[in-house]
Amino acid sequence: MFTRRAVLKAGARAAAVPFIYGCSSAWAQVTSAAKTASIVKRGGTFAMARTGVAKSFNGVEMTRANHSFTRALYNMLVRLDKDLNPQPELATSWQFSPDGLTMTLKLRQDVKFHSGREFTSEDVKFSWEFAKDPTTASPLRQLFSLIRDVKTPDKATIELRFDKPCANIFDVLDTLCMFDKSVVEKLSTTDAGSGPFKVVGYIPGSEIRMGRFDGYWEPGKPYLDEYIVRTIPDEAAMVINLETKVLDAIWAPALHEVVRLKAQPGLVTDPGVGAQGMFHLMANITKGPLGNKKVRQAINYAIDRERCARMALAGTIEPTCLMWPRGSWAYFADLEGRYSYDLTKAKTLLAEAGYPSGFETSIILSRKDNPSAFPIGQIIQGDLAKIGIRTRIEDLDVIVWEGRNRRGDFELCVHTYGRANRDPGTMLAGALVWYPKAEKGLTGFDSADFVKWRDEAVTIFDREARKPLYRKIQEYALDESFSMAIAGNQSFWIYRDYTKGIWYSRESSPFVADVWLDK
Repeated sequence: MFTRRAVLKAGARAAAVPFIYGCSSAWAQVTSAAKTASIVKRGGTFAMARTGVAKSFNGVEMTRANHSFTRALYNMLVRLDKDLNPQPELATSWQFSPDGLTMTLKLRQDVKFHSGREFTSEDVKFSWEFAKDPTTASPLRQLFSLIRDVKTPDKATIELRFDKPCANIFDVLDTLCMFDKSVVEKLSTTDAGSGPFKVVGYIPGSEIRMGRFDGYWEPGKPYLDEYIVRTIPDEAAMVINLETKVLDAIWAPALHEVVRLKAQPGLVTDPGVGAQGMFHLMANITKGPLGNKKVRQAINYAIDRERCARMALAGTIEPTCLMWPRGSWAYFADLEGRYSYDLTKAKTLLAEAGYPSGFETSIILSRKDNPSAFPIGQIIQGDLAKIGIRTRIEDLDVIVWEGRNRRGDFELCVHTYGRANRDPGTMLAGALVWYPKAEKGLTGFDSADFVKWRDEAVTIFDREARKPLYRKIQEYALDESFSMAIAGNQSFWIYRDYTKGIWYSRESSPFVADVWLDK
């Protein structure tokens, strides 16, 4: 008997054909790199796949599909290491003025873009202006706007000017791609970067082929000759391609596959940076009954988060009703359980809102963007039916789904937001769900207090002094329930065990320059 998995295997076989940069930390990295360089095997092709489709090579668009290649094609000024300490990348050093309103950075002078153009301070200024422009579709535009101005006293020096001290500036510099202004108009078909790899072949919706950039500034890197990113929308087919060694790695498969593949010899299941974002249910408060806060609170009580985590997320992560994940210093454990599963309370709130018999609504999601979204949506659909809310699920293609949620064209939406594992202020500035209505956010919420707390918190460098402001924001979000957290979003990399040196940015984008193949 031929199962679908057996048929896919056969087909795959046929196809197989802090603010102080510490010298001791820097020296440790150099020493480690030197040891690694002495044992690496150079050359070869590293091929990975994910289910999502990238719309362009815009490194600040920050869609999940783009994370697979961002750090291969682009450099940032600063790179956060595994412990979130800032390390030099295209900036070699930095210092702050006594009032904290100016940051001066010295730039590398041996950097070329893939086009052959020299990288200078003018490119930093251009990249900042490009990234904060609303037409670039970057969800980080408010984060980049924390910088008021960029001055270029000479080609190797930049001065960042702030209206107020900026406590999360290193998150800004770790996400601001440096763009080649001579190529940026061609981002629909190629990259505009200076990274270790450059686009050498592109089949839209299918494959991105990246070759090593021989002019890369980091000595001896990259180790690989080629990096290939494939789109395989069929989850089972993607997994089979890994199992049959057509692929070296896959990213963000369904979590039940993670559990199954973990037991297979020759494979490594790697959670990378852990919960880099959050699964949540968004409510557009401008849509009918969802404009009533008690309706949204009723929905929040009706969600069986334990079941979502157990069934849809395969027990790989704990459920939560809070906006920051466990592990963040803005996670307030005493607020956990504020919305426990309570159908009686949900029904009472719904009746108080004037909907004792419920109402009809819809949930949009995209399982191709994140395979776990669909089972979460199904569980929520069943939960809401128990209190009389009748929902229709719309499972959309990634591009359609992204367009609709960014326009606020939904009633309810199973969604994930990122940057939750960075500075708390970075998440608020870098995830559109937390943008209020005046800033063209997704849900239509509006609050002058929220904006005041958010903006004040990022001007304070003392973490303990910042916590009360983030607690106020958390309590506001729980009360308003326009975003209803479910669990952390943890996207696993699964790769063959001959893959060495792989590590990731906070968005789980691999630093492919360091990858080598022991085969």
